[in-house]
Amino acid sequence: MNLQINKNTMNIKIHTQHLNLAESQEEMLYAKFEKLITYADRLSDESAEMKVNLSFEKSKKPEDAYLCELTIFVPMDTLRAESRDESLSNVVDDVIEKMKSQIEHYKAKIHQK
Repeated sequence: MNLQINKNTMNIKIHTQHLNLAESQEEMLYAKFEKLITYADRLSDESAEMKVNLSFEKSKKPEDAYLCELTIFVPMDTLRAESRDESLSNVVDDVIEKMKSQIEHYKAKIHQK
């Protein structure tokens, strides 16, 4: 499944692999990534883009079943975070928290220039 969302000027692309999402799950993902866009609103311009890769793999370790890779392409940089967990909701929450710290670092770097 590929889902594309345009919010303000940031483009979000969600790609799933070995995973079928219910409509309620799609809405949950949209809401969570929308909050991240709001958090990163100062970063968004016409060239900013967010790519989300979600996948499910049968694994010996249940805590590695879901993988979420989040990449945000911003002017002059690329921010990337990855997480694995046994729950789709947990893996998305974790990757968003990791990305928030990278956004803060990026904001600080931009303000120094």
